Amino acid sequence: MQEAYPVISNIPTHIMTWGKWIEESFDENEKELVICISGNPGLPGFYTKFLSVLHSTCNREIPVWVIGHAGHDEEPESVYKKKVPILAGNEELFNLDAQIKHKVDFIRKYVKPGVKIHLIGHSIGAWIVLELLKIEDIRDKVQHCYLLFPTIERMAESSNGFILTKLVAPIFFILRIFYQFFSKLPMFLRICILYAYFFIMSIPYYFIGTGIKYSKPEVIDRLWFMALDEMIKVKELDVDIIKKNKNILKFYYGTTDGWVPVKYFHELKEKIPDVDAELCSKKYAHAFVLRSAVPMAHMVGEWILQNRVQN
Repeated sequence: MQEAYPVISNIPTHIMTWGKWIEESFDENEKELVICISGNPGLPGFYTKFLSVLHSTCNREIPVWVIGHAGHDEEPESVYKKKVPILAGNEELFNLDAQIKHKVDFIRKYVKPGVKIHLIGHSIGAWIVLELLKIEDIRDKVQHCYLLFPTIERMAESSNGFILTKLVAPIFFILRIFYQFFSKLPMFLRICILYAYFFIMSIPYYFIGTGIKYSKPEVIDRLWFMALDEMIKVKELDVDIIKKNKNILKFYYGTTDGWVPVKYFHELKEKIPDVDAELCSKKYAHAFVLRSAVPMAHMVGEWILQNRVQN
């Protein structure tokens, strides 16, 4: 695995890869790669187990890349080259439209001509994938898309959307005071608190480092801003773009998903009966990368192998 923070859309962006690094050249017989677009928070560290196992499932033959969302992750201070701008006064750099442009800029810069992309979109990443398919030169590069626990419609109407908009948003200023206080605690104390929280929630301890990044006030400000933008912009299902691209789309819906009610799956199947959409029978959580990364990686890896570029 390799990682760095190249500047994309003028924002230092956390990139992690398995197989070829983003700047390495592809051989003539290497015609495809996997790009994962994360949910919110968009910290690649949460996807390490999922994508490392996926790379192995694909026999290590297909490079796997994950791109973090602009502003959701910051380069370690000891190696800073360019700072991520603060949110205030730079909102246009971190909203949903900017996140789409951010992914477009990345693909145009680093995906070589003739290389096809298997796009994985998790949560809001699935909505971004559908938006990318509307851009002709990006669509031409796509081999297949795998939309996992997809928040692609009516987010604010979901149970979690109701909690976020009606209960959390009005008191967010109080929560902001709390996480600013948390960030000023000595590092060892922050780590101890996270260890206790991860133990209670049965989250693997190897996510502690990413959890520390997640707890930075400036990062939370940006991902909260993006979450509110999701509530505003992710409304009705874009049936047209799905119908137009249904031959390259695979949907995987959860049965215990507070962001995506099961009725959204059934309604999708009613509107587009022949769409490739599956309902999870194993009760994996929306944040599958935390506890179900390995079985999900095996499953998605098998899908990718079935949809490989034909020589």
